[in-house]
Amino acid sequence: MKTMKTMKNLSIFILTLLLSIVNVYAQKSTPKKIVLFTNVMVFDGTTNKLLKRDVLVEDNLIANVSEEALSVIQTDNVTIIDGQGMTLMPGMIDSHVHFNLSMGGGRPGMESSRWDYMAVMGAASAQDWLADGFTTARDLGGMHDGLRRVIDAGMIDGPRMYLATAMISQTSGHGDMLLDGQTDPNQSNLARLEVIQLADGEDEVRKAVRRSFSLGANIIKIMVGGGVAGAKGPIWASQFTDEEITVAVKEAATRDAYVAAHIYSDEDIKRVLNLGVMSIEHGQFITEETAKLMKEKGAFISPYLASVASDEIFKHPIFGNKDGFEYPRVMEMKENSKNFIKIIKKVQPNIVYSSDIVNTNGTPSRQQRDFEKWVFAENLGNFEALKALTSTGGKLAAMTGRANPYPNKLGVIEEGAYADILIVDGNPLKDITVIGGNPEWFTAAPRGRGISTIKIIMKDGKIYKNTLNN
Repeated sequence: MKTMKTMKNLSIFILTLLLSIVNVYAQKSTPKKIVLFTNVMVFDGTTNKLLKRDVLVEDNLIANVSEEALSVIQTDNVTIIDGQGMTLMPGMIDSHVHFNLSMGGGRPGMESSRWDYMAVMGAASAQDWLADGFTTARDLGGMHDGLRRVIDAGMIDGPRMYLATAMISQTSGHGDMLLDGQTDPNQSNLARLEVIQLADGEDEVRKAVRRSFSLGANIIKIMVGGGVAGAKGPIWASQFTDEEITVAVKEAATRDAYVAAHIYSDEDIKRVLNLGVMSIEHGQFITEETAKLMKEKGAFISPYLASVASDEIFKHPIFGNKDGFEYPRVMEMKENSKNFIKIIKKVQPNIVYSSDIVNTNGTPSRQQRDFEKWVFAENLGNFEALKALTSTGGKLAAMTGRANPYPNKLGVIEEGAYADILIVDGNPLKDITVIGGNPEWFTAAPRGRGISTIKIIMKDGKIYKNTLNN
């Protein structure tokens, strides 16, 4: 009996040893996937000039950024790319999208959409953003983690995704999208699909936050003010009590996440910052005093500049319609945000790029993204626009802490960061059009998917586009 036991233990030992040897051999016999970028001028995401560097990628991470010419000893699984003197920069980050809400028809259109149509439209949007060089997107409402899982599994092309899942709103708040004939959330398609969650009182807010985490949230999105497009919540309306917001902040902290708040009014921005909210979505009515408070707390602002820094908004078919209920709100927004650019320039809080596109897809969506890049650069400078599109967006992504699905650095070209890389024909520090910026919005010539001057798109070490020789 003792002999049998000894033989059994010996067999287990030998099997374990063999498996270890096989594993070591497999690791040695499968070389790393290496891409070496040479002859490029690097915008690293944080420096206001282009730097002559070689960039080495191993598997999905940047392994080396060197002033000296790099060489590769490994002979297998190596790609060397001559950048032809073009600009190498981080993949761009859009810090406020709504992929699942990209169908047309306004709120009735969203309410009447079947789940399959909504999901496919979300997937199409994800593909469109990646084709434009956006390797990361922060979805601030309506998108659960199904598409992210499919993208991360390599089954469909799309950006990395940070998710707020359902938008949490009080009844008659900005996220209350029930139509007039719907008297109960159970009658609402958007509520059934958990695009929105209505929560009144601390217990309901707590439950809504917890439900958002079960849907795959990395961020909690609450509606603390009204908006231009929301029929039930005037733009000046103050929503959720201090106690309800505090519950959301505390619940988010249990998952090492943070709360983002849709909000415009300065008074409420100050209120939520003091309650622990770390991301202000919109926030264009902010005063200098509150902007300083935001900077002091290390919080972020994700505005939509095209609506406040340009009169092009009046050409919008809905917001520019003087007979629509939205028009007075547009005028209110323009009036209360007239100092926004000056304040941001002076205080310099953390600011990120935000397209915030809803009910739009295809050509109009591309026109809006391109115009937002132009407006950002025109008003705050190309360098600030590029930082917002890269390194500052990466810092905001890292705010998710241990809940971060992508724990390495984003938005920078440096050792250890994810290999999310663009090669651009031109210098975006001097000419924002080379990454798609366009001074026209509604009158811009329609373009297809992708930007011709972005020659290479790499995400996670994989090349999705290479037209260097075209």
